[in-house]
Amino acid sequence: MAVVVITASFLCLAAMAPFATTQLVKLTAFIPAYESALAINELITAVLLFGQFVRLRTTAVLVLASGYLLNTVLIVAHALTFPDVFSHTGLLGAKAQTSAWLYVFWHGAFPLCVLAYALLSGRPGAEARIVRGSVGRAAAVAAASVLALALALVLLATLGHDLLPRLMINSSYARMVEIGVSPALVVLTLAALAAMWRRRSAAVLDLWLIVVLCVWVCDVTMSAVIGSSRYDLGWYGGRLFGLLAGSFVLAALLLELNRLYGRLAAALRVAEARNVELVRSREELTRVQRLEAVGQLTGGIAHDFNNLLTAVMGNLEMIRRAPDNASRVVRLAENATKATQRGAQLVQQLLTFARKRRLHPEVFDPNGLLYDFEQLFRRAAGDVVAVSLDLVEGVHPVQVDAAEFQSAVLNLVANARDAMPDGGSLRISSGNVELDAAYCQANSEVNAGPYVLIAVADQGAGMDAETQARVFEPFFTTKGPGLGTGLGLSQVYGFAKSAGGHIQIQSEIGAGTTVKLFLPRTAGRPSPAPSVGSMPLRPALDGETILVVEDDPDVMTTAAESLVDLGYRVITARDAREALAILRSEPRIDILFSDVVMPGGMNGVQLSLEAQRERPDLKILLTSGYTGASLDQHGVPADLPLLGKPYRREELAEKLRLVMQN
Repeated sequence: MAVVVITASFLCLAAMAPFATTQLVKLTAFIPAYESALAINELITAVLLFGQFVRLRTTAVLVLASGYLLNTVLIVAHALTFPDVFSHTGLLGAKAQTSAWLYVFWHGAFPLCVLAYALLSGRPGAEARIVRGSVGRAAAVAAASVLALALALVLLATLGHDLLPRLMINSSYARMVEIGVSPALVVLTLAALAAMWRRRSAAVLDLWLIVVLCVWVCDVTMSAVIGSSRYDLGWYGGRLFGLLAGSFVLAALLLELNRLYGRLAAALRVAEARNVELVRSREELTRVQRLEAVGQLTGGIAHDFNNLLTAVMGNLEMIRRAPDNASRVVRLAENATKATQRGAQLVQQLLTFARKRRLHPEVFDPNGLLYDFEQLFRRAAGDVVAVSLDLVEGVHPVQVDAAEFQSAVLNLVANARDAMPDGGSLRISSGNVELDAAYCQANSEVNAGPYVLIAVADQGAGMDAETQARVFEPFFTTKGPGLGTGLGLSQVYGFAKSAGGHIQIQSEIGAGTTVKLFLPRTAGRPSPAPSVGSMPLRPALDGETILVVEDDPDVMTTAAESLVDLGYRVITARDAREALAILRSEPRIDILFSDVVMPGGMNGVQLSLEAQRERPDLKILLTSGYTGASLDQHGVPADLPLLGKPYRREELAEKLRLVMQN
């Protein structure tokens, strides 16, 4: 394409040369129309080249962009000073030779800039000098320098008009050839062309600059060498060559920009496809990791529950084989009870970790809770570990479930004890802290604000980074078989999250471990700490009757016998329909003790509401093996008395006592 344009340009030059001096019609509007189009072309090209400079940071491109910007200013000045366009002699204080000299400056400065571009770009394979520092500042300095140079040249062509040689006599510029100005412009353009040709760069910009210089030679030759005066064929033809030359680089840059946008769009499509594939891969990885975690969790639960069921089944079988040995039956029954309690605790720890357990938070003084449980902590730590409490006075109150708080600290104490098999010291401390924005930015799961810090520090063996990364995983443990489930720290983690707090572990091999619990400060008034001792069982008063509604026959039998042992008169029902029929027929029922989830279309909550419409003074106690969100789905209010399964007879008696008192 470039060869075709160059060939066509020189053929047109050869065809018009014999007729170059032929006078044509004077079109005064030609100059503003032609130079407006040319100035717009040059300005857009300059802007695009400055953009290239910002990306490439090369001095050569900056010089070329400056050349096109200088062209733009000089073209505008030439149009304003051209006679008979805006005024008889031209604007800006123009005189007879002003527009001719501005033409010379314009057609001489541009080849000089291209020559500088070629020299700065260097030989083939050489890199142009990279601009250091701010490219914006460099572009601004270059633009300011161009404007200053253009102003100086305009002042020279106007105010310094008489200092310059005469180029025009009337409308003839033949003198430009006589004094060598026009040939000098041609030689300068050819020198720039030779420098560009010597580079022979494969870059699109360089190729079209060669084309521009070739057409530029045609422009100067037609309008300033062969032509003799304004408005002849050479004058018009030269300016058409100039307009053509001003369009090549702009067109090349726009085409290159369009090509780059096409490549960018293709790259974005590829990136989008890869992003979709990456998301799919991540989802697959997450699914695999979830399955692995479920497999590990299921294996751990199965292992621990099989151990517990073995203990329960073995003890019960021995009781059945020798029921007459009372002392042996009591001992075996106690062993089975302990196994079931461990199973219940295992389930509660899992639910707390998953934050699915329904907690009953109250406002407490954390120091009071720690002091009340101090003896439990010491017993859990054992004889070889010295426990000390370092509790700061004036610690803010917190809103927590007291039992879960106790369990969390006991788990931390147990872990610290196991980390010090040969003994050591264990310190439990408290204090008020403020978590700032910087800390919360590094720990995105916690919000900035006031917190109460509970820290448990030991002098044990410490943990490496790999172990610290996994300590909160359910059933992950560094202990040997039978020495722990690995649920202790996961319960602590679940408690901290359920309380709206944060947990942090600081540990180093050989330097011990410190676990920090951050619990949000609350403005409520602390409740009295719960007593560690057990409440005495409340015997049933004469004739007190409980209606037990349970669809599982084994659970119903166990509950009924436990209540009979407590002295209650017991009536049983298998579903809500049967229970309502009993309520309407029995003269005395004091308490409705119902499972939440039952067959027949009416659950325990709906039954309790209907029962209290029948008997407004009826006391309600619900029970369920479900917890947390599962209970919410069945519409269980948070303030409704609820006894979680499994439960012991003592727990059932305590709950009944509270229900009857209220």
